Amino acid sequence: MSWVVDPPVRAGARAFAAVCRVRGSGHSSAAAVYSGEKRPVLILVFHRGAVTGAGIDGKSYSAAEIEESFPQAIARTLARLARMPQGQ
Repeated sequence: MSWVVDPPVRAGARAFAAVCRVRGSGHSSAAAVYSGEKRPVLILVFHRGAVTGAGIDGKSYSAAEIEESFPQAIARTLARLARMPQGQ
């Protein structure tokens, strides 16, 4: 199973992005068929120069814990935020 980070959303001085697990399978036959699922597992919260996470399990995660489970998720999201207009 792999994961993706959804596009971030700004809300005032904070920004949020969902980390989702994705799973899919393809079947080769006369008609190509692909099925899959995408489930959020963690919300990244960017605030006052810090990053924390809120898991769907109700647990809070530090930036170090997020990086351990989802390498580069924070850096990728920060890069996307830097490219976004401030109002979005």
